[in-house]
Amino acid sequence: MEIDLYYYIYLVLKYFFLFYGFCLIALYFFAILLSNRSVNRNKRKARFLQVNDIVSATDIPSITLIAPAFNEGRTIVENVKSLLSLQYPFYDLIIVNDGSTDNTLELLIDKYDLEPFDSTFITQPIPTSTVNKIYRSRKLQYRQLTVIDKNNGGKSDANNAGINFAATELVLCTDADCIIEQDALLKMVRPYLEEFDQEIVACGAAIGIINDSIVKNGVVEKLRLPDRLIPMIQVVEYIRAFLLGRMAWSEINGVMLVSGAFGLYARNRMIEVNGFNIHTVGEDLELGIRLRKHMEEIKVPYKMVYLPETLCWTEAPNSIDVLIKQRDRWARGLWETMRLHKDLFFNRKYRDMGLFYYPYWMFFELGAPIVEFVGFLSLIVFTILGLINWNIAILLFTSVYLLGCIFSTISIFIYVKNFKHYSTGKEVVELLLAAYLEPFIYHPILVLGQVQGYYKKIFGVKSGWGNMDRKGFQALPKEKQ
Repeated sequence: MEIDLYYYIYLVLKYFFLFYGFCLIALYFFAILLSNRSVNRNKRKARFLQVNDIVSATDIPSITLIAPAFNEGRTIVENVKSLLSLQYPFYDLIIVNDGSTDNTLELLIDKYDLEPFDSTFITQPIPTSTVNKIYRSRKLQYRQLTVIDKNNGGKSDANNAGINFAATELVLCTDADCIIEQDALLKMVRPYLEEFDQEIVACGAAIGIINDSIVKNGVVEKLRLPDRLIPMIQVVEYIRAFLLGRMAWSEINGVMLVSGAFGLYARNRMIEVNGFNIHTVGEDLELGIRLRKHMEEIKVPYKMVYLPETLCWTEAPNSIDVLIKQRDRWARGLWETMRLHKDLFFNRKYRDMGLFYYPYWMFFELGAPIVEFVGFLSLIVFTILGLINWNIAILLFTSVYLLGCIFSTISIFIYVKNFKHYSTGKEVVELLLAAYLEPFIYHPILVLGQVQGYYKKIFGVKSGWGNMDRKGFQALPKEKQ
């Protein structure tokens, strides 16, 4: 009787895993078709409205870049120099010093000749930690730079302070340690100029990995693939996530997440939803969902879109320890956001978002690590009980592995075909090898980090942002600069 019960459980789990896997595979194939169509559509649009047309226009939206900074003294001067050199006719830059305990503020005051000014007349619609002083430069060439010095409140709180003090139509939230392409703003604003029937509330773009590349004066001088395997696999992961994931969602207006490292928003809508949520570590996803809910509730046609081009570069975790901390945090943020907005689940009031997009995130984004972890435990238990048919199991594993390799290969070749970042044969081969090693070396680490994050949420283990140690960008030798 006991054996029959185990066998019954085995059959239920086996067919559940098969059904779940087939659903994921079908979704990936659908994403390939949507992504390819979306990339081609963006290329056609770019031919009609080119960067040179935008840079010479006088009626384009004004933009404020908001970059929170906490203890960035080692790189803050060069990063600000880079952000001040972007190609866009009407933009301001707000650096939010979020209670740094190092010399970040002093370096900015000294380098950019900053002086405090009276800001009591500026309304602050979004509550934030106390703002101590507002600084602007005495020098004309830095007239678009503002530095906000405030008590520490975290990244979301710092972004909200920047949104309060911005005086432009659009705000772009980024990180002080990101490297932004010089023409990024010109490309990011294009959807706002092209769309007439629907309001663009948020726009994102692909983010690239810059580990072991060479940076000069805040500009990527020479892009290289990372030397170490862990960040190299992340290059493949990011390519696949942005091309097969977010570009596919963009094609059907299903984008719910614009990366917190690089996202352009309509400032008035940000204020209407009270800015970023300071009580979650997944602030970018939570904001995206809240923006969509708000637009649904006020019944204004809207879109959240993604551009396929890599316009922002960041440093990925170099070590397993830091990677686990990052994915732990992402998992906790996802859990918090799904729980916070559980009223969306199959809710007809929110149309496609309630009926399709939110359930997808619940079943396949939140649920996938749980399914994988349960599957791994089931494999151990049913092996001990002698219930595994190893011929079928190996065949299924091989099929799933090969399908995963196919999806990654397609992503890499779409990227290489349309963008010239990794164009040599050696780089393509290295990316493909990283993709084929990913399921054995990298993916188990991700699942471990995600399950660890879920464990903390289920059992109330307190955990904050986590220390993301960074190696830093390489600079050119002085004689070459």
